[in-house]
Amino acid sequence: MDETKQAKVDKPATNFETPREVVADPALSKQEKGKALETLQQDALQLAVASSEGMGGGEPTNLQEVLDAKKTLETSPAGEAYGVVLRDLKTRQAASPSDGMRALIDHAIKALEALERARVASTSTAAGNVPADADSEIAMETEMEKLDP
Repeated sequence: MDETKQAKVDKPATNFETPREVVADPALSKQEKGKALETLQQDALQLAVASSEGMGGGEPTNLQEVLDAKKTLETSPAGEAYGVVLRDLKTRQAASPSDGMRALIDHAIKALEALERARVASTSTAAGNVPADADSEIAMETEMEKLDP
């Protein structure tokens, strides 16, 4: 590992302004990002303990940001993308003035939710996990077919 990458992993607080920047850094592998976030988490925990014992300078801890970044790192990119798109569609659905637009967005939400379930199921099956029963697999296939125009 080159010195710059090593510094980012060993001393992330001096190389990144936020934990999200660690996750977004294309130069680091997922494992390196995990190590850097673990270091940030330990730093935040130590700061929280010091503050609770009256030893800190009153600075806020970024523990929640670190935990959120770790969760993001554990989430697959496809799963994260589905989540972002679904949240956006649901926001637009609530704000949509016309019934036609709401119905269209509702259909898109249902389609994306079905695709995400299918993606998760296929990932699980590819990993060697067998569906709980054939009925659930048939139900999922039936749901997917309903969305096919």
